[in-house]
Amino acid sequence: PFAIPEYLQGQLEEFEALYDISNSNSYQRLLDNNPDQTCESLYGYFSQILEEHGPMEINNKLLVGEYEDFPEETQKIVEDEGGLKSFLLKSPNFIMVDNLIALRK
Repeated sequence: PFAIPEYLQGQLEEFEALYDISNSNSYQRLLDNNPDQTCESLYGYFSQILEEHGPMEINNKLLVGEYEDFPEETQKIVEDEGGLKSFLLKSPNFIMVDNLIALRK
């Protein structure tokens, strides 16, 4: 029979613990405990999009399409913050001008 070598047992235990976290409700608790970190990551993500493509309407297919591809847990954080527009405008990095969301310079 196959056996994991003893020198790899510690790494295996770490992997199994992380795997269990990501495949259980405790993953949601991990997100809930770090909403600021998640929000900052999302701000950075949308900043990159706007840097590459310039100002966009908040309902632009690129922005909305990217948002719809987020994991359900992340979408819930955004919705709890008031939605994509409200979520982005809570960051000092974004500004709304003439129905366009843009990076603040």
